[in-house]
Amino acid sequence: MKGEATAIKSYKVPIEAPRDLIEAYFEAKKKALEEIMNHVTHSRTGKARLKFKAGDRRRLRNSLLKGWKYSKHYVDSAINSAIGLVKGWIKLYNKGTGEIQAQSNEENSIHKDNTIHVQRWKTKNQHQTKQTIPKK
Repeated sequence: MKGEATAIKSYKVPIEAPRDLIEAYFEAKKKALEEIMNHVTHSRTGKARLKFKAGDRRRLRNSLLKGWKYSKHYVDSAINSAIGLVKGWIKLYNKGTGEIQAQSNEENSIHKDNTIHVQRWKTKNQHQTKQTIPKK
């Protein structure tokens, strides 16, 4: 067995993600961001703080799941993504470099479980979309 080498090759296999799932995910993320931003408070010194408890998260999750026809982990991912976005914004805001309010960027969104990966890029005269669902 000494001196033998084994090469393993892997290939990326693109699978088209359902467009309605991607749109529903972005809409859930937008609603979660709006709700979480309502829980940002400011101290007397002007510092922003997030007061979003487990009960608030549970209520948000239950409200987003009403009429949701896909797996629940997409809603959880949208909430986690929005919380991370707000926490990052709070750090920038408290340093004085943040914008007035956190905004979701739909141009680049990666689902945390690597189930959905959406990239959009603009060329000179057209708007192209690339969608892949990596194989686990």
